[in-house]
Amino acid sequence: MDTALYVGLAHKAALKRRMDVVAHNIANMSTTAFNRERVVFRQLLMDAPGAAATTGGKISYVQDHGIVRNLKPGTLVPTSNPLDVFIHGRGYLTVQGSDGDTLYTRNGRMTLNADRNLTLLSGERVLDDGGQPIQFDEDEADFHIADDGTISTNNGDKGKLGLVQFNNEQGMKRRGSSLYETTQTPNPPESLTDISLRQKAFESSNVNAIESMVDMINIMRAYQNASKTGSSYEDLRKDSLNRLAKVR
Repeated sequence: MDTALYVGLAHKAALKRRMDVVAHNIANMSTTAFNRERVVFRQLLMDAPGAAATTGGKISYVQDHGIVRNLKPGTLVPTSNPLDVFIHGRGYLTVQGSDGDTLYTRNGRMTLNADRNLTLLSGERVLDDGGQPIQFDEDEADFHIADDGTISTNNGDKGKLGLVQFNNEQGMKRRGSSLYETTQTPNPPESLTDISLRQKAFESSNVNAIESMVDMINIMRAYQNASKTGSSYEDLRKDSLNRLAKVR
């Protein structure tokens, strides 16, 4: 296959990857605390076919380098649920996944399960600052969550939510829509800076519907142009071969 076709295919593959990520963002516009993502590409230089090493002939391809999350907080959404919290600042709640793994999230929409454990709406148990599940007695009510994460009820204090920070948030791996896992050691609660909670509120997705739709349209147009260019090149190639075949 000709080099131009290889380059064209690499370009179309990159556009398809971009489209997949934009579509994923749009699908999660209503997901609590979802961070929109974008693909990062880099240039990949390869030796041109038949080029001697001394001539330095290179072909530039596009290569998928990774995903970057936009860490801008979503909008604060007020609720009537006293267990919901909005995190001001770059903090995360500590939760326990269904497989027992410790995960982290900015999703502050919480409830009580059948065992009176504090959980996310998706079922993960919320952990306190000591890494233990938070459980309430049957007679406990009047829930209050202070700015520092301290939980109290009509029976007194129940401990603190496990709020943590990380030095490299981009290094955290997504697990589901708004859960993350990481091998990093979280900063201890006493070192947290500029983090506070707002009760009866949660963080919306930071996906901008208009921007995402514009991105999708631009990617579709670029893909169509790339396809037309590839088709034109293939037509020229076939025409050239037909002309050569007629040469006697």
